[in-house]
Amino acid sequence: MKKLIFILCLSFSFHLAFSQVNNMRDSIRKGSSVNIIKDNRIDQLNETYVSSYKLMGYRVQIYSGNKKQPANQARITFTQLYKSEKAHELYEQPYFKVRVGDFRTKVEALKFKNELIKHFPNCFIVRDEIDFKEITD
Repeated sequence: MKKLIFILCLSFSFHLAFSQVNNMRDSIRKGSSVNIIKDNRIDQLNETYVSSYKLMGYRVQIYSGNKKQPANQARITFTQLYKSEKAHELYEQPYFKVRVGDFRTKVEALKFKNELIKHFPNCFIVRDEIDFKEITD
């Protein structure tokens, strides 16, 4: 008798559990919406983390020289030609360098370099820290 009651209780609990799962599936199919309430400090913390995190990848160096004005001119020319790509101007004593793009693989950088070579004939690929945000977009 105890086994019978136990089996009935067990089957009833399984029935309740599966009916709840089916009800959840039906409500999801009907297009019900879920509202997420969160603290805006979570977004600020995430933004801080993403902006400070760097990833190793590749960029194309379009200028390297010991004068700032030609480096600045190369950056301006590049941004006029390619508005969607970022140009990074840096100074490593005694050279001013302009590197462009944020590529995860060397193949991606090579494709972009082949496109750039008609405007910047001395460009080449360098391994560099790339911006994390550009990859997630």
